[in-house]
Amino acid sequence: MNLESNYQSLLDSILNGEKDIAIFVLDGIHYYVADSKENYCIDVRPEYQAYIDKGWMKADLYEQAVSSFRNGVPVLSKDNFKDYILKNNVTIYSTDWMRAFFISNRDAVSIVKFYEYIEKFLATLVEPVSPEWDNWRMRLPKFYINFDKKIYHHTDWDRHHETSVPSDWNAQANNDFGLLVPDKEQYWVINGMNFWKLNM
Repeated sequence: MNLESNYQSLLDSILNGEKDIAIFVLDGIHYYVADSKENYCIDVRPEYQAYIDKGWMKADLYEQAVSSFRNGVPVLSKDNFKDYILKNNVTIYSTDWMRAFFISNRDAVSIVKFYEYIEKFLATLVEPVSPEWDNWRMRLPKFYINFDKKIYHHTDWDRHHETSVPSDWNAQANNDFGLLVPDKEQYWVINGMNFWKLNM
C-alpha cells in the first residue's frame, strides 16, 4: 500500500465512524493514534457497572466483560499504554505522517484558499458552512489524554467520556486542547496557518 492509500484508508475509517484520532502524552512524548473511541476510555468498569444497574447486562457477565475489554486492558494507564497498543494492533503515527495525512489530496493553492475561507467565515460570513469544513475537521484529534498531567479532553460532544476518568483528573469536553500541544507537534499548522480554527 502506498502512502496515499494509507491516508485514504485512515480517512475512510474516520468518516465511517470506525476510528477517531487521539493524542496520548506519556513522559513528555506525544503519541498520535487512531482507534475506536470506545477504547479511549480510561476505566471501563463504571460503564459496565452502570449497564448492570440499568438491567442491560447480567451481573455474572461483569468480570468476563471487564477482563476482555480492550483485549485485557480494562483500565488504561501510563504503565500499560504500550500493552494496549500491542494487544489491539494500534498504529502510532509520527507528527510528520499526520501532517502529510492532514493535507493529502490537496494542493498548496487550495489549502491557502480554504484557510482564507475559514478565517472569513469565522469573522463575517453568515451563510451555511461549506461541506468541506467537516471533511477537514475530521482529520483533527478528537481526544487528548495526558497521563503526565492527568488531563482528558475530547470533542466527541454526544458522549460523556469524562465519566470514565478518575476524579483527580481534569476531564471535560473541550475544544481548546490543541493549545496544550507543543507547536512542533501540531500537525494541523501548515505554513503558519492554524487549522485548529476548524474546531471553533
